Amino acid sequence: MYKGITLPISKSIANRILLLQAIHGDPLMRVSSDMPDDVIVLHDALMALRAHKKDEPLTLYLKNCGTALRFLQVHLAKCYPGEPITLTGDPRLIERDGKPTSQTTSARILHGENIPVEPNESPYITMSRKIAEAYPNVSLEADWSAAAFWYEYVAIHGGELMIEGLNPDSLQGDKIVADIYSKYFGVTTTFTPTGAVVNKGASAMHQLCILDFSNTPDLFPPIALTCERLGIELQATGIENLRHKESDRIEAVRLREVRNDHRMAMSLMCADFPVSIEEQACIAKSYPNFVPQHITPIKGVNDDNLGKKHALSKLIHAATSEYVWLHDDDVVLPEAVNVQSDKVQCTKADLIILPLRMESLYDKPSLLERLQIAEYAAIQELTMRSAKRGKAVMCSGANLIVKREVWLECEKDLLPEIPSGDDMFLLEAIKRRGYKIGVIDEPAYTAIVRPLTSWKAFFKQRMRWAGKAPKYTDLDIIRCGRLVAFANVLQLICPLIILIKFPIEWSLIKAREPQTKWYMALLLEIVYPFYLLICLIGGLFRKSW
Repeated sequence: MYKGITLPISKSIANRILLLQAIHGDPLMRVSSDMPDDVIVLHDALMALRAHKKDEPLTLYLKNCGTALRFLQVHLAKCYPGEPITLTGDPRLIERDGKPTSQTTSARILHGENIPVEPNESPYITMSRKIAEAYPNVSLEADWSAAAFWYEYVAIHGGELMIEGLNPDSLQGDKIVADIYSKYFGVTTTFTPTGAVVNKGASAMHQLCILDFSNTPDLFPPIALTCERLGIELQATGIENLRHKESDRIEAVRLREVRNDHRMAMSLMCADFPVSIEEQACIAKSYPNFVPQHITPIKGVNDDNLGKKHALSKLIHAATSEYVWLHDDDVVLPEAVNVQSDKVQCTKADLIILPLRMESLYDKPSLLERLQIAEYAAIQELTMRSAKRGKAVMCSGANLIVKREVWLECEKDLLPEIPSGDDMFLLEAIKRRGYKIGVIDEPAYTAIVRPLTSWKAFFKQRMRWAGKAPKYTDLDIIRCGRLVAFANVLQLICPLIILIKFPIEWSLIKAREPQTKWYMALLLEIVYPFYLLICLIGGLFRKSW
């Protein structure tokens, strides 16, 4: 089971509490950077109003926060009539400044107006009534609107999540998301004292989803994209006002576009549609700490001097994602680390081998650097070819994706007494258990590594690599290693064997580094047997690193 998902506070409840605090002259609740922008914007505006001096001009910038705009329009009319106070914001907010909404009615109720209850009243208005009646005994709650994205995620990807803080007796109308996903998508909810366990069961899904979103408009994007991903027809009513939200959400869903809309960004990400880093910035409006679960970059930190393997273990145990993306500290990360990717899900693999490319920092690399670049190209091409043929013999922890649960199962086989090899021993353990190994061999997933710049560092690294060879148990890896060793020893005995070896090595290098000069590859081929022999002997007899 996954570790708990932490939700933001309900901005609907928090903003109503803030307005009541302002109305009653009570201290305003504290806000922090992990709270939704909507709450922070309203808080800061109310604080500015408290510091306002009568008859002095004041402009309040509200970003794209519609709730703050509606609440403050009523609040200014009630408490600051005739004052030279201007409300402004992003262009989209100014476009939305039209007819009164349920937020306007809510603000009037919070100010004490006696507004009769109407049939089919909006849950947001009902919430305002209850909060006004119970003030100051109302508690903040986890946000059910934000939980909707995790329901979407589980419906599409399966599995189980523990969502912390969800309350079945919530004041929020969006708690109906649990019933909707149970009825139409086979996602069950089991409440516990600390939250809700959300699980994709085996029950059959409906082929037609008929819903009225009049009272739950925020649920439209995640439900619409869930239906699209699962091939379910959606008949939606009550969505007319969605054209006047942070974006035209009807059009944004149709075109699968973010349009600077926080709910669109999260809905698209959970449904595996690409959302750029720049587009993800708007998520802070309601859910600053939102992180898609099935890919999380993770970097080991050896902060207790117990070694890389221990650092990896600590962080993978602490991770909450389905997959962890491993990389070394000194690599240049591929762009794909920062985006949602359905390619990872499509592999349906437990370990995904990703490419590396060696590049020098200098326009004119040294001889040592050029030899390393050529060698690395051959190694990478052999790595990818063997993995694609179902006979993986190498992988690199510098760029690797693994299922967290699989890594945890294999952890005891990673030989912590050996200072490196977590990647290769992981590969062996996964093959031994029959898990699936996948490959994504594309530029967008390629990490960049740098060549070593001194011969001492170079031989030390290669000896460390060679030192773990006697511990290998996988037959494919052992056979590959023996073949390489035999071919190079044979070249020392009979130098003419290079006429057979060089075309093979050259084809591997050219496939990865087409700009490599033939004479550099030939030089590598000539010196390689000597270098290999030095590293093997040094690696086998050196006791510490």
